[in-house]
Formats: sequence, C-alpha cells, structure tokens
Amino acid sequence: MSDARVSVPPTLSKEQATASLSAAASSFPARLWSRPIQPTRVELIYLPYYFFDITLSQGGGTQTVGVAIDAVLGTTVFFIGDTLVRKPGCDGAACDFLQSPSVARETAMEEYRWILLEHGLRNKRTVSLQEISEPERVHYPFWVAYFKKRGSYNFKALDAVSGEVQGVKMRKVFLAAFRQMTR
Repeated sequence: MSDARVSVPPTLSKEQATASLSAAASSFPARLWSRPIQPTRVELIYLPYYFFDITLSQGGGTQTVGVAIDAVLGTTVFFIGDTLVRKPGCDGAACDFLQSPSVARETAMEEYRWILLEHGLRNKRTVSLQEISEPERVHYPFWVAYFKKRGSYNFKALDAVSGEVQGVKMRKVFLAAFRQMTR
C-alpha cells in the first residue's frame, strides 16, 4: 500500500464485524427457525472519500460541518465529526479515487443545499452555505463479508468505524469499487 494514502483506522475488529455481519433471516418468523449463516470470508476494504468542511452562516454567526462524498460514484454523502482520526497508509485493500475533486465538491454543495432547504423549511430559519474547503483525500474502512448460498455469492458491508450495516445505496458503490479493484 502506498504511504501517500491517508486512512481512517477501523474501530471494530474482524471478530466484531463477523458477528455483526453473520446473515440471519430478515423476518421475525423466519428467524425463529433459522440459524445465522456464517460468512465464507470477511475482509477489510478502504473506499476513497473526499472530506470537506462546510461553513454555514445563520443570523450573524457561523458554524462548520464536516461532510464526506464517496470518490467511487460520487453519490453517497455522510457527515463526519471532528474526532475522526486519520493515519498514513491503509492496512487493507483500497479502491482508487475515480471521481474528480471538483465533481465531488459540486455534489457536496448541491446535497448540502438541499439539506439546508429542508431544515430551513422545517425550522423556519434561514441558514446559508457560506464556504466549502478544499477536499481532503481519505480512505474510509468497511468490513465486507461474503456469503455462499445456493451456488451463488452475496456480500454485506459494515462501516468499520460506526458499526452500521450498509444499505442499498452503498451496495452500488461497493460493486463499482469491486470492479475497479479487480482490474
């Protein structure tokens, strides 16, 4: 792995991830009669993200919010806190940055404008986007578990920092990352 990479270290161990990702039936009646399916393999994968600081202004005051945009498809946005640790290098497989920083910056601004509009309408307050920082390139960790069932493979992913199982929106990002990583 390249030393020029910056990553967020995982807070969950492989054992904790495996326990969380063991596939169980989704409906309550099915869970009564089925056992969790153990993954055939669990690995740590780092996806590329652009981190931005967005400065907001409201009634004379300012506030800074951290936002991350995936650099694979440029479609997923999540908030980051001040306490997110970064370190040099990656200790797992890493996908390359596929989206440009300028496209990610535009996506971050557009998505956050929609959030501000929704928040402003709900709370009857006007908050405006004042400034957005230059992007910070960071690889973010996910535990990925692979399952074999009836002759086919499937996967589930878990945020290796927060412990949240990833949903349908992130599935597309992982599939694109897998394609890029196998070339």
